[in-house]
Amino acid sequence: MCPSWCASPYPLSLTALSRLNTRAFARSATRPDARRARSSCTSEAGKRAIDEGKTFYTHTQGIITLREKLVAKLERVNGIRVTPDRIACTPGGVGAIAAVFAAVLEPGDEVLLPDPGWPNTRIMLSWTNTRGVFYPCPPESGFIPDLDGLETLITPRTKLLLINSPSNPTGAVYPRPVIERLIEIAQRHNLWLLSDECYDQILLDAEWTSPASIAPDDARIASVFTFSKTYSMTGWRLGYVAGSAELIDTVTKVLESNSSCVSTITQVAGEAALSGPQDCVREMNEAYLRRREAVVDILREADLFISEPKGAFYCMADVSPSGIGSRDFAFKLLRERGVSVAPGSAFGQVAKGAVRISLASSDQDLREGVGRLANYVRELA
Repeated sequence: MCPSWCASPYPLSLTALSRLNTRAFARSATRPDARRARSSCTSEAGKRAIDEGKTFYTHTQGIITLREKLVAKLERVNGIRVTPDRIACTPGGVGAIAAVFAAVLEPGDEVLLPDPGWPNTRIMLSWTNTRGVFYPCPPESGFIPDLDGLETLITPRTKLLLINSPSNPTGAVYPRPVIERLIEIAQRHNLWLLSDECYDQILLDAEWTSPASIAPDDARIASVFTFSKTYSMTGWRLGYVAGSAELIDTVTKVLESNSSCVSTITQVAGEAALSGPQDCVREMNEAYLRRREAVVDILREADLFISEPKGAFYCMADVSPSGIGSRDFAFKLLRERGVSVAPGSAFGQVAKGAVRISLASSDQDLREGVGRLANYVRELA
């Protein structure tokens, strides 16, 4: 089993940077700008929970008051109407995806995954004894899925279709007609549709429509969310999945067997995030939009532009003119120029000539880092 590049770039970064005596620009990490994305009330609520002794087990699905707040959030933000019993809180968004995989997949099943796509879902294939089949999301279409190509990949063993919008790593946001077609394909072939919406509230200049809001009666749609990105609560480990009562019942059994429940302290902090001021979310999106414009301008000028991201906080850059693979390029860029990016090859074959830039850095660092990247490609070409 290969570790995910996205999960563990830091040992290399720290070693390389100690030699460079500098800091990494244009980071590859997936942590939002905590100063903008998290209200102080979240941390205070967590501290208060400790002081008040709220360190006990909870219901495996989560504290009822938290799930009631999630019901309101899902309807307000995502247009999804559920009851608290149709929500399960999980150790992060990855815990929700893993729990759905465990709940619905059987050995030998095939899973349709996006390419480029978040590599951690590929890791899950090994312990579910399933096979990943990768559907292309071409850069020339703004990394929107090739739906005709996707449908040709479906076989009698295909069980689940995973979609991720807004997308990590591309920043693509699927338009509503694409979502409607994906739902239709899943329904016609009797597939589970797992919608990874972990970046649901990080929208730059596009609208996102949740599949469950379009097909509310489809019991085979599961929607996954996280507090990590919207509220910069990456280390708190709080995600959640919404679905049919039957699905959530099975998911809860999976969670009972592997984690019992999310930390009570974390759940209390999550309640505070939902109830507190939401200005931080708007300010965060404004910052990402401003940074995207700056990054895109530099990439266009250097002829390294691929596609303008519409959501999440990533931008892909074409480094194929350098003449070396994206993995080698990322290592060399870090060692020789002090700039950290994620290689496109970590996300699949479609983006193997590109790298992912994270917008979760300061404006100044991004301009400096992307400028160094562009100059380095020019030197190698």
